[in-house]
Amino acid sequence: MQRIDETIVVTTNQNGEPIGFQWRNRGFLVNAKPVRWFARREWWIEAARVQRGIGAGVLEVEMWRLTAACTEAADAIIAQYEIIHSALDGSWRLSRIYS
Repeated sequence: MQRIDETIVVTTNQNGEPIGFQWRNRGFLVNAKPVRWFARREWWIEAARVQRGIGAGVLEVEMWRLTAACTEAADAIIAQYEIIHSALDGSWRLSRIYS
């Protein structure tokens, strides 16, 4: 497992499920149904502070685990990726890679 903490651009389907993402100027295509769950935000690590009492999104983040392959690589190695969707600002971050 490789821990990453980088912003990515995610494309979703009509149900809000990730179907692809861009990371480090490369495109990745999701090739299996992603799994969604909610986890507690690592607020003790993050630099940003949030106002008290503004909602559930302060403590919880939407997590996705997906299997994807790089669309721009000749070998197209398939790996599992964990990404985080923040309800606070709508941003997506790549959290972990399992190869």
